Amino acid sequence: MAVCAKCGAALAEGVGFCGSCGTPVGPSAGPSKMGGGDTMEQSVGFLSSLFDFSFTSFITTKLIKVLYALAILGAALAGLGFFLLAVVSGFKESALAGLGALVIGGIVAALVFFLWVLYARVLLEIIIVIFRMSEHLAEIARQGRTSA
Repeated sequence: MAVCAKCGAALAEGVGFCGSCGTPVGPSAGPSKMGGGDTMEQSVGFLSSLFDFSFTSFITTKLIKVLYALAILGAALAGLGFFLLAVVSGFKESALAGLGALVIGGIVAALVFFLWVLYARVLLEIIIVIFRMSEHLAEIARQGRTSA
Protein backbone atom coordinates (compact mmCIF):
# COMPACT_ATOMS: atom_id res chain seq x y z
CA MET A 1 0.00 0.00 0.00
CA ALA A 2 1.28 3.48 -0.85
CA VAL A 3 1.95 6.17 1.76
CA CYS A 4 1.85 9.96 1.52
CA ALA A 5 5.29 11.50 1.06
CA LYS A 6 4.33 14.51 3.20
CA CYS A 7 2.55 13.05 6.26
CA GLY A 8 3.14 9.29 5.93
CA ALA A 9 -0.56 8.35 6.01
CA ALA A 10 -1.69 5.23 4.15
CA LEU A 11 -3.23 5.96 0.74
CA ALA A 12 -6.15 4.11 -0.82
CA GLU A 13 -5.73 2.76 -4.35
CA GLY A 14 -6.24 5.31 -7.15
CA VAL A 15 -6.72 8.44 -5.03
CA GLY A 16 -5.36 11.78 -6.21
CA PHE A 17 -5.07 13.46 -2.80
CA CYS A 18 -3.96 12.34 0.65
CA GLY A 19 -6.97 11.95 2.93
CA SER A 20 -5.03 13.30 5.93
CA CYS A 21 -3.17 16.34 4.64
CA GLY A 22 -4.64 16.95 1.16
CA THR A 23 -1.32 16.68 -0.70
CA PRO A 24 -1.70 15.66 -4.37
CA VAL A 25 -0.39 12.11 -4.90
CA GLY A 26 -0.11 9.60 -7.70
CA PRO A 27 -0.19 10.44 -11.40
CA SER A 28 -2.25 13.59 -10.79
CA ALA A 29 0.51 15.10 -8.60
CA GLY A 30 2.67 16.12 -11.56
CA PRO A 31 3.46 19.74 -12.40
CA SER A 32 0.71 19.90 -15.02
CA LYS A 33 -1.94 19.62 -12.28
CA MET A 34 -2.66 21.77 -9.27
CA GLY A 35 0.70 21.30 -7.57
CA GLY A 36 3.55 23.74 -8.09
CA GLY A 37 3.13 24.24 -11.84
CA ASP A 38 0.36 25.43 -14.10
CA THR A 39 -3.16 24.33 -13.32
CA MET A 40 -5.34 22.70 -15.91
CA GLU A 41 -7.17 26.00 -16.32
CA GLN A 42 -3.89 27.84 -16.99
CA SER A 43 -3.18 25.56 -19.93
CA VAL A 44 -6.14 27.18 -21.72
CA GLY A 45 -5.23 30.43 -23.46
CA PHE A 46 -5.99 33.79 -21.86
CA LEU A 47 -8.27 35.02 -24.64
CA SER A 48 -10.22 31.77 -24.81
CA SER A 49 -10.67 31.97 -21.02
CA LEU A 50 -11.75 35.59 -21.26
CA PHE A 51 -14.53 34.77 -23.72
CA ASP A 52 -15.56 31.47 -22.11
CA PHE A 53 -19.25 32.00 -21.36
CA SER A 54 -19.47 28.76 -19.40
CA PHE A 55 -16.87 30.06 -16.87
CA THR A 56 -15.09 26.72 -16.75
CA SER A 57 -11.68 28.39 -17.17
CA PHE A 58 -10.85 31.27 -14.85
CA ILE A 59 -8.69 34.30 -15.71
CA THR A 60 -8.27 35.47 -12.12
CA THR A 61 -5.62 32.84 -11.45
CA LYS A 62 -3.72 34.12 -14.49
CA LEU A 63 -4.03 37.80 -13.50
CA ILE A 64 -3.34 37.57 -9.77
CA LYS A 65 0.37 38.45 -10.09
CA VAL A 66 -0.42 41.44 -12.29
CA LEU A 67 -3.06 42.62 -9.81
CA TYR A 68 -0.57 42.34 -6.95
CA ALA A 69 2.05 44.31 -8.89
CA LEU A 70 -0.55 47.01 -9.58
CA ALA A 71 -1.47 47.09 -5.89
CA ILE A 72 2.19 47.59 -4.93
CA LEU A 73 2.53 50.35 -7.52
CA GLY A 74 -0.65 52.00 -6.21
CA ALA A 75 0.65 51.73 -2.64
CA ALA A 76 3.95 53.34 -3.64
CA LEU A 77 2.16 56.18 -5.42
CA ALA A 78 -0.21 56.72 -2.48
CA GLY A 79 2.67 56.75 0.00
CA LEU A 80 4.70 59.10 -2.17
CA GLY A 81 1.72 61.40 -2.69
CA PHE A 82 1.04 61.55 1.04
CA PHE A 83 4.70 62.24 1.74
CA LEU A 84 4.91 65.05 -0.81
CA LEU A 85 1.67 66.61 0.43
CA ALA A 86 2.92 66.57 4.04
CA VAL A 87 6.31 68.05 3.13
CA VAL A 88 4.95 70.79 0.88
CA SER A 89 2.31 71.83 3.40
CA GLY A 90 4.92 71.72 6.19
CA PHE A 91 7.39 73.94 4.36
CA LYS A 92 4.60 76.42 3.59
CA GLU A 93 4.31 77.01 7.34
CA SER A 94 8.01 77.26 8.22
CA ALA A 95 11.34 75.54 7.77
CA LEU A 96 11.04 73.81 11.14
CA ALA A 97 7.53 72.58 10.35
CA GLY A 98 8.84 71.40 6.99
CA LEU A 99 11.59 69.35 8.64
CA GLY A 100 9.07 67.88 11.07
CA ALA A 101 6.76 67.04 8.19
CA LEU A 102 9.69 65.45 6.38
CA VAL A 103 10.30 63.03 9.25
CA ILE A 104 6.70 62.40 10.27
CA GLY A 105 5.50 62.36 6.66
CA GLY A 106 8.13 59.76 5.80
CA ILE A 107 7.08 57.53 8.66
CA VAL A 108 3.38 57.87 7.84
CA ALA A 109 4.03 57.35 4.11
CA ALA A 110 5.92 54.14 4.87
CA LEU A 111 3.05 53.04 7.10
CA VAL A 112 0.49 53.83 4.39
CA PHE A 113 2.55 51.83 1.88
CA PHE A 114 2.93 48.86 4.23
CA LEU A 115 -0.75 48.74 5.22
CA TRP A 116 -1.93 49.08 1.62
CA VAL A 117 0.34 46.25 0.43
CA LEU A 118 -0.70 44.11 3.40
CA TYR A 119 -4.40 44.68 2.69
CA ALA A 120 -3.98 43.93 -1.01
CA ARG A 121 -1.96 40.79 -0.31
CA VAL A 122 -4.51 39.38 2.15
CA LEU A 123 -7.41 40.18 -0.16
CA LEU A 124 -5.71 38.60 -3.18
CA GLU A 125 -4.76 35.53 -1.13
CA ILE A 126 -8.40 35.09 -0.11
CA ILE A 127 -9.45 35.37 -3.74
CA ILE A 128 -6.85 32.86 -4.97
CA VAL A 129 -7.74 30.40 -2.19
CA ILE A 130 -11.36 30.47 -3.33
CA PHE A 131 -10.31 29.76 -6.92
CA ARG A 132 -7.93 26.97 -5.86
CA MET A 133 -10.68 25.40 -3.76
CA SER A 134 -12.83 25.41 -6.87
CA GLU A 135 -10.07 23.71 -8.87
CA HIS A 136 -9.50 21.09 -6.16
CA LEU A 137 -13.22 20.38 -5.82
CA ALA A 138 -13.47 19.96 -9.59
CA GLU A 139 -10.55 17.49 -9.47
CA ILE A 140 -12.18 15.56 -6.61
CA ALA A 141 -15.45 15.42 -8.58
CA ARG A 142 -13.59 14.14 -11.66
CA GLN A 143 -11.91 11.44 -9.57
CA GLY A 144 -15.26 10.43 -8.10
CA ARG A 145 -16.78 10.06 -11.57
CA THR A 146 -13.91 7.97 -12.90
CA SER A 147 -13.75 5.62 -9.91
CA ALA A 148 -17.49 4.93 -9.82
